[in-house]
Order: sequence, then C-alpha cells, then structure tokens
Amino acid sequence: MLKIGGILKAKMHEKDIRQKELEDMMELDQRTISNYCNDINFPNLDTLSRLCNILEIDINDILEIHAKGNSDILIQSDLEMKLLEDFRKLSKEKQKEFLKASSCIIKIVE
Repeated sequence: MLKIGGILKAKMHEKDIRQKELEDMMELDQRTISNYCNDINFPNLDTLSRLCNILEIDINDILEIHAKGNSDILIQSDLEMKLLEDFRKLSKEKQKEFLKASSCIIKIVE
C-alpha cells in the first residue's frame, strides 16, 4: 500500500484544515481522514481524487505514476482486485510458483 499520510498531513497543515473539517467537506465517516493520515487505510481512487482536489495535490505525484512509470498499478476491475487479494495471501514461495505458472498459461493463451 502506498503511504500518503505524511503528504495529507502536510497539506492539511499548510491549508489550516482539520481532519474533522475535511471529513465534513467530503462527507466521510468520523476518523476516515485520520486513518488515511496514519496510513491505516488507503482511499479508493474516487476519494483520493477528491482529497487531492481539495488539498491541491497532484494525484500523479501521490501515486508516483510519472516518476516510476507505473500507471498500470491502477486496478481496473473487481476480478483484478480479487486476483491481487488472493495472490497477496500466498507465501512468497507460492507467489513465485504462481507467477511461473501464470507465465506459462499466458504463453499458451496468446
């Protein structure tokens, strides 16, 4: 998970916006911003986009899309999310095995 808490806290301080105020502006549940600021949770892309607009943060900078050329990190479907969640539950050894098997399957399918 990307760590954005420090960026959010710094921008909120710069703009003199309190967590509660930001939650009210965005109509979020109590402590949601606190969880983002403490890197407990990461907002979905819609929420992140709204946060970035309010705090005047370039979303590309926060996601490091341009710097690392990783625009493909954005999950595009529930199926991709499910696959990623299941993959992350595997041990490192099983992840390696999965990747080898996946590469073989992709070559066959192509």
